[in-house]
Amino acid sequence: MSDILDILTEEEKVFIKEHNLSPSDFYDARGEHYKDYHDNAKMHGCCFVIYNKCQNGHRLRTRSGHCIICSPRSIAFQKRESGKGVVYIARNGIYCKVGMIENKRKTEKDLLEHRENQLNSEDGYGEMIGWNIVKSWSLDKNAGKVEREAHFLLREYKVEKLYWYSGELRTTNELFKCSLKTAEEAVLLALDNNQT
Repeated sequence: MSDILDILTEEEKVFIKEHNLSPSDFYDARGEHYKDYHDNAKMHGCCFVIYNKCQNGHRLRTRSGHCIICSPRSIAFQKRESGKGVVYIARNGIYCKVGMIENKRKTEKDLLEHRENQLNSEDGYGEMIGWNIVKSWSLDKNAGKVEREAHFLLREYKVEKLYWYSGELRTTNELFKCSLKTAEEAVLLALDNNQT
């Protein structure tokens, strides 16, 4: 792999610095096909690639091919998907919430206590007070992918209810009417599929 700093333009270096990225986050995918560069970048532990120019002339992309200059929100999504965090199951009566907390240099205990307090504030998640986090897994990588796949596996149990978040009424996306065992099995399968 070429030295990434030698490949980057001055504008690309400025963009990377402004978004708190490192040259080591990038894989040189010039001349490779998508399927190859996606797997090669992943194997090298890189979330982003330098590839062919997009329609606006930018070369910096996510592994899935999205231009991070045209759509900087892709950076946060990619970091959340492949980064470390804590996947948890919270329980309230007949409902389970499967969620993920990005690890922001706090202890797992502090993260979980804060999240449990959030779930029980402003009339509660799904308009229910009494949430308890009953299972958690601290992951060094792919925490967002594990959460997303667990949600997919539990899709037949998904329930939509309203809840307040910072004074704004929202609809739940992580609420499932299922047993704790069903939720845990989904998370464990997602872990198996994403922690290789």
